[in-house]
Amino acid sequence: MESKGNIRYRLAHRTPFFYGWIIVLAAFLGSFAGGGLQSFTFGVFIKPMSDSLGWSRAALVGALTVRTYVSALLGPLFGRVVDQHGPRHIMAASALIGGIAALLLTQVRELWQFYAIFALLGLAGGTGAGALVVQVTVVKWFVRLRGRAVALSTMGNAAAGAILAPFVGFVIIQSGWESGWTTMAVIFLVLLLPVSLLMVRQPEDVGLFPDGAKTNEELNQTYASRSGRESAVSWTLKEALRTKALWLILAAQVVGGAPVSSIVLHEFSFVTDEGFSSILAATILSTHAVSASMARLIWGFLVERYHVRYCFAISSSGAAIGVLFLLVGLKLNFLPLLFLFAVVYGINVGGHAVLTSVVTANYFGRDFVGTIRGTLMPITTTSVALGPVAVGLAYDFLGSYFQAYAVMLIMFFISAIIMLMAKPPTKIME
Repeated sequence: MESKGNIRYRLAHRTPFFYGWIIVLAAFLGSFAGGGLQSFTFGVFIKPMSDSLGWSRAALVGALTVRTYVSALLGPLFGRVVDQHGPRHIMAASALIGGIAALLLTQVRELWQFYAIFALLGLAGGTGAGALVVQVTVVKWFVRLRGRAVALSTMGNAAAGAILAPFVGFVIIQSGWESGWTTMAVIFLVLLLPVSLLMVRQPEDVGLFPDGAKTNEELNQTYASRSGRESAVSWTLKEALRTKALWLILAAQVVGGAPVSSIVLHEFSFVTDEGFSSILAATILSTHAVSASMARLIWGFLVERYHVRYCFAISSSGAAIGVLFLLVGLKLNFLPLLFLFAVVYGINVGGHAVLTSVVTANYFGRDFVGTIRGTLMPITTTSVALGPVAVGLAYDFLGSYFQAYAVMLIMFFISAIIMLMAKPPTKIME
């Protein structure tokens, strides 16, 4: 509970709008900074660093696996901390660690150094500034408007692809990959550190209710109106683990997580390997990023009206169709299909971040959402982390990305089917 005299409590009651939107803005900027160390922006470092240092693509991508697993191991701890104490101190530490680590990356010359620094970045670009900490906080602040709030906050990651990746790519072309990492250090220290100080665990901590509701009765009316789409009661971790729904949700995220993380990371290299220019590949990547970013708000509104499992299934199926356009377009050397891929895939995969952030709270309530998501994070992270490495290895052995992308197309469809089976559980009140 925040004291009435501190700056966050005063801001919460003096801002002319609901303070939850400040939380959304802070989460957006956190995702933007964290996104700079993930798939979209990391992709522009792969070729220049590989050429300069003589490392294979699989070896470079392996650093993301190290970072992601460090994040996953911290997930259970950080999830409980966010539920009990809020995200502020974790985000501040993440900003400092991310800035220092990005500066250290400018000096790497050995692969072990690269891996060691990315292990450190697990605190900054993964759990600390990523989906777990900031999105768990956002879903605690909203119920009726949860979909759009999560959508807006997760747009930071896609915005990193649309804005930060091309900018960093330009810096790399002009001044080298070392300057690209220096740019990332500035992003962490200038953007993420200040906004972390504004974060509050949940509206009740500053005397407010979710969505800006005036009374507890108004909040209860919101839950009643959304019966069947969102749980009005909270499930503990132990209770949630006993439900079939949680394990089906987990399976859907594991199967669908690998394609989401892998396709974007290797997309730039795939397109250029097939004979298209770097400028054209970067444009396709940016189109994909912009489509994903804009579509998140659409998915946010949709998940407020329709059940999250139906939205999830449509999103995964649409992503599979998008990948099909990419494969056919590259095979036929037909440029319009590549841009159709960027739009169709971007629109559908844009729902992934929104829906995976919303689903746990919608099924199991607000109170323990961090604990539940954090506990499962080592499992969901496995596919996210190993997918890009597997694709990189497939390229190294086969000399092409085609086979790996065809497998990921199928995985999207399987994920959709699994999610449709995840019927919401009913909690028996004693």
